[in-house]
Amino acid sequence: MKIYRYLILTLIVVSMSACIQLGESVVPSQYYVLESMTTTNQSYPDKHVTITVELTEFPDYLKRPQIVQQQQNVIYFTDTKRWATALEEQLLSLITSNLGLLLPQATIYINPWQSKRHTDHSLQLSVKKLSGVLGQQTDIDIRWKTVDKHGEQRRGKFIDQRPINDSYEEFVGSLNRGLEELSNILAQELAKP
Repeated sequence: MKIYRYLILTLIVVSMSACIQLGESVVPSQYYVLESMTTTNQSYPDKHVTITVELTEFPDYLKRPQIVQQQQNVIYFTDTKRWATALEEQLLSLITSNLGLLLPQATIYINPWQSKRHTDHSLQLSVKKLSGVLGQQTDIDIRWKTVDKHGEQRRGKFIDQRPINDSYEEFVGSLNRGLEELSNILAQELAKP
């Protein structure tokens, strides 16, 4: 008899909790994208080069749909603020698109997905940080290396921190502005003789 009481009580509790969860409103997810440059004040129209762009390092914690906030040793995720597509794909697309605008005569391939061809420059990007904290700043830390057709290498480090408010729109916009600055630096390097 006691077993039946506990069973009935358990069923009532489970049923009540299901009703309570059904009554909660669901917060819809918002999706964000990085946008490439549409105009520029500086370009290198006379530079006819072939470039391959490759992402050689990308942190695992950024390989998820949720937008990442990172403060010191703590990483935060939110389920309702997401990237529309994989962040590493967006980054490669943005950099190649921006370089195409800044170096309009260049032919640009993404490595390793597009076939290897004779190239004048190989650009390798190593992402260390691409995050930030709402209400504080965004943090970008990307190392780059170019190798020309003669094997000459140039290396650089791009670190960018920009103050932001507490909106995700500002967060993503600030990352965009930082990546535009990186694109300008890379185009300038690739345009050097």
